[in-house]
Amino acid sequence: MPGVNVVSRDWDEVVGEQHSLQEPLGTSSHEQRLHEPLRGWNAFSATFRVMFKEEGRKSIEFAKKRQIVLFPLLLTLVTAVTTIGLQFLVGDSSAQVSDLESKTFTWNELRFALHLPLLMFSLGMGTFAFMGHDAIVHRAGTKNYLLAAPALQPLPNSVAHFAYFVKDLCFYVMLILTPVVSGMALGILLESVANITTPLEWSSLPWTWFAMIITLAQGLAIAFFASALWMRGRPYTIVGPVAIVILGIAIGLGKLDIGSMLWGLGVQNSQSPTTALLALVGSVGLGWISSTLIIDDFDVSVVERKELFMPIYNRLGFLGRGEIRLIVAKEFVDLFRSGSLKKMTVSYAIPLLVLLGMAWLVDFAEAPIPINLLSYAPFLGFFGFNFYSWLTILDSPEFMNGLPLRVPQLIRAKVVVYFLATSWISLIFIVLMAWRLDEWGALPTSIIVMFANSVYIVALTAFLMGLRPNKAIFDASIMIWFWIGTVVPLLLLFLLSFTQGDVSLYGNWWERASQDGLAATATMYDQSVVEQGYKGMISISVGLILASALLWKLMDRRWGKAEFSN
Repeated sequence: MPGVNVVSRDWDEVVGEQHSLQEPLGTSSHEQRLHEPLRGWNAFSATFRVMFKEEGRKSIEFAKKRQIVLFPLLLTLVTAVTTIGLQFLVGDSSAQVSDLESKTFTWNELRFALHLPLLMFSLGMGTFAFMGHDAIVHRAGTKNYLLAAPALQPLPNSVAHFAYFVKDLCFYVMLILTPVVSGMALGILLESVANITTPLEWSSLPWTWFAMIITLAQGLAIAFFASALWMRGRPYTIVGPVAIVILGIAIGLGKLDIGSMLWGLGVQNSQSPTTALLALVGSVGLGWISSTLIIDDFDVSVVERKELFMPIYNRLGFLGRGEIRLIVAKEFVDLFRSGSLKKMTVSYAIPLLVLLGMAWLVDFAEAPIPINLLSYAPFLGFFGFNFYSWLTILDSPEFMNGLPLRVPQLIRAKVVVYFLATSWISLIFIVLMAWRLDEWGALPTSIIVMFANSVYIVALTAFLMGLRPNKAIFDASIMIWFWIGTVVPLLLLFLLSFTQGDVSLYGNWWERASQDGLAATATMYDQSVVEQGYKGMISISVGLILASALLWKLMDRRWGKAEFSN
């Protein structure tokens, strides 16, 4: 502007050289108490408390309080029934016959079966570095999660993530591990009430509870560490998956003893307080180290790319011209722009690469379990739940509440994205496995079973859980239906696959089991019955496809009036 001059002066020219930086500048709090930012333990404890409340509110927001309470109660009941049945597994029942060692499990085998699934569960739930990035992305929605607080508050990013790690550990201990141990205690109490014999002793419960906590903490810490390294980019995004595949193959081949890697299992076997303390400190310490690896970057990176939407939309011509094609194209654009497609594809492919590597190095003809190509086909559907869960938390869908769209349309689009993004990986895996096992005759049936099972699992997940599968897993009413809908058809497929369709082998085994127990043997395959079994597996697969179509149609009834929220 004409006639206006802007002049700058040094600070010393204003206050003089004799002014001290410690002297007040004349500002006042107007008799208001000013709070200093928390540091150290105070920052951690305050963040942990509010995060724990946040976790409870998130769970109750999706499922009612009654359903949240019902989940641990059902877990307690199931564990109590299992505790009563332990006498038949370890040979303490009077109904057992001679040669118990060959017909029952040892306590070490049962402990291993307890800790390994718990480790697998915690590995899937501990990718906190990814969650922190997602929380930053979701700031544009109506919810601002505390994990994103360092972007707006004077709180170190490492403290927020470490508090989140400890919060999840305590939450799962309260919601899962404590009900399991309570169920064991209930099973022991029934011994005096109902005159039932249980092999467990009261003195074993505290060690079991503490050992399970260590296994849970170890899995969460390892997953946290891996996700923190992944977020740092190369070379970790390349070296990490390769190392995991090599480690998985080595464990599968018996080169490494996975039992020695389970710290909780070692604690339960040794019952040494020193070992238990070191294992717990090591797990929590690894979680703290992982939190320090989190990058203090609170801004969503903006990457310039060429036009993506129209090329992707044009390639999806087989979806017609409806709204599904538009939403699917938009979802793929989000996957490419966010870089999540590589992360999700690698996580989906790593278990398959481990299985393929084991099959390449092991002669399954000598395996005690009749593993064949058909055994792998139903197995692939289990990976669909994790992939769909990641699709639902990729971005906040709340902006769609102002668009002429409905939740069922978005759910259907995400199911289509899942199928398009993973089907080629599953197909390559099953073809390579057929080549390795030299079972080309079973390949067509395996492909049908694989695709039918994969689509059904994700369709059932989408129908029951909508856009919030990560929260629905603690809703007892949903998980009961999910369990019924998956166990029955998958159990049939697994039983048929292990015998290549010849179910008469199970009848033969049952007849001999009454005489020889678990040492029973079976007859040779009947080729004509095997062909009928193949038709049975195809029939089940067709039924799963029809069930998926029915669930597809019922999406509108279940989620038609729901709002866009994840």
